Amino acid sequence: MNYSEYLFSCLLKIYDSQFERLPYDIQFEQIHERYEEFANSSFNDEKRSEYDCIVSFLNDKYPIYV
Repeated sequence: MNYSEYLFSCLLKIYDSQFERLPYDIQFEQIHERYEEFANSSFNDEKRSEYDCIVSFLNDKYPIYV
Protein backbone atom coordinates (compact mmCIF):
# COMPACT_ATOMS: atom_id res chain seq x y z
CA MET A 1 0.00 0.00 0.00
CA ASN A 2 1.36 3.38 -0.95
CA TYR A 3 0.60 6.79 0.58
CA SER A 4 -2.24 7.54 -1.87
CA GLU A 5 -4.00 4.28 -1.07
CA TYR A 6 -3.47 4.86 2.64
CA LEU A 7 -4.96 8.36 2.43
CA PHE A 8 -7.88 7.00 0.42
CA SER A 9 -8.48 4.20 2.96
CA CYS A 10 -8.51 6.65 5.88
CA LEU A 11 -11.00 8.91 4.16
CA LEU A 12 -13.11 6.01 2.90
CA LYS A 13 -13.68 4.85 6.49
CA ILE A 14 -15.39 8.16 7.21
CA TYR A 15 -17.82 7.69 4.33
CA ASP A 16 -18.36 3.93 4.25
CA SER A 17 -19.19 2.46 7.66
CA GLN A 18 -19.38 -1.06 6.20
CA PHE A 19 -15.81 -0.78 4.97
CA GLU A 20 -14.74 0.61 8.34
CA ARG A 21 -16.18 -2.44 10.12
CA LEU A 22 -14.31 -4.92 7.93
CA PRO A 23 -11.31 -6.68 9.45
CA TYR A 24 -8.07 -4.89 8.58
CA ASP A 25 -6.81 -7.72 6.39
CA ILE A 26 -9.98 -7.51 4.25
CA GLN A 27 -9.69 -3.73 4.07
CA PHE A 28 -6.10 -4.15 2.91
CA GLU A 29 -7.17 -6.63 0.23
CA GLN A 30 -9.89 -4.31 -1.09
CA ILE A 31 -8.27 -0.90 -0.93
CA HIS A 32 -6.22 -1.18 -4.12
CA GLU A 33 -9.31 -1.92 -6.22
CA ARG A 34 -11.32 0.84 -4.56
CA TYR A 35 -8.50 3.33 -4.99
CA GLU A 36 -8.18 2.38 -8.67
CA GLU A 37 -11.86 3.27 -9.14
CA PHE A 38 -11.04 6.77 -7.89
CA ALA A 39 -7.74 6.99 -9.78
CA ASN A 40 -9.45 6.20 -13.08
CA SER A 41 -12.32 8.62 -12.48
CA SER A 42 -12.76 12.20 -13.61
CA PHE A 43 -12.37 13.26 -9.96
CA ASN A 44 -8.66 12.50 -10.12
CA ASP A 45 -7.55 15.91 -11.35
CA GLU A 46 -3.84 16.72 -11.14
CA LYS A 47 -4.68 20.44 -10.91
CA ARG A 48 -6.19 19.89 -7.43
CA SER A 49 -4.76 18.32 -4.30
CA GLU A 50 -5.13 14.58 -4.02
CA TYR A 51 -6.98 15.02 -0.73
CA ASP A 52 -9.55 17.36 -2.31
CA CYS A 53 -10.00 15.03 -5.28
CA ILE A 54 -10.60 12.02 -3.04
CA VAL A 55 -13.08 13.94 -0.87
CA SER A 56 -14.98 15.08 -3.97
CA PHE A 57 -15.08 11.49 -5.24
CA LEU A 58 -16.34 10.17 -1.90
CA ASN A 59 -18.92 12.94 -1.56
CA ASP A 60 -20.27 11.94 -4.96
CA LYS A 61 -20.18 8.19 -4.29
CA TYR A 62 -21.57 8.42 -0.74
CA PRO A 63 -23.92 11.40 -0.70
CA ILE A 64 -25.10 12.50 2.70
CA TYR A 65 -28.79 13.24 2.77
CA VAL A 66 -29.83 15.82 5.34
